[in-house]
Amino acid sequence: MKKLVLTNLTLCLSVAAFAQQPAPESSAITTTPFIVTKADTAQAVRVLFAKRRTGGWVWTTVGAVAAVRIATASASGDTGGNASGAFVGATVVGGIPAGIGIGKLTRFSKAKEDAVLTVYSQSKTLPPYVSRRLKSKYFE
Repeated sequence: MKKLVLTNLTLCLSVAAFAQQPAPESSAITTTPFIVTKADTAQAVRVLFAKRRTGGWVWTTVGAVAAVRIATASASGDTGGNASGAFVGATVVGGIPAGIGIGKLTRFSKAKEDAVLTVYSQSKTLPPYVSRRLKSKYFE
């Protein structure tokens, strides 16, 4: 116990400590206005749709794998003859994530992405389900 305390104390004291630097003068801070252009918004919409489609595939795959795993476990006799319990388990554990994934794949399909970008190029407005999901990191 003494060795552990001495080792920790030695390690803590051997680490260099630096004081915080003072804040720069207010005149030294310059900010540039963040201007969003039409091309930036179109690129952000593309990134949003691509990320949501990827999430859709992940959810669908996880749900399908879980449903298949539960179905194969019930077929091998691990459930003790409770087929309805296995069906409910496969539906709940596998079907719900798969349903979420299919919903994402439908809502953020490539065709809908093209339609949103076409409407945006003509009217400069985005549908509410797209504009509320756009985050500042998609504009980078």
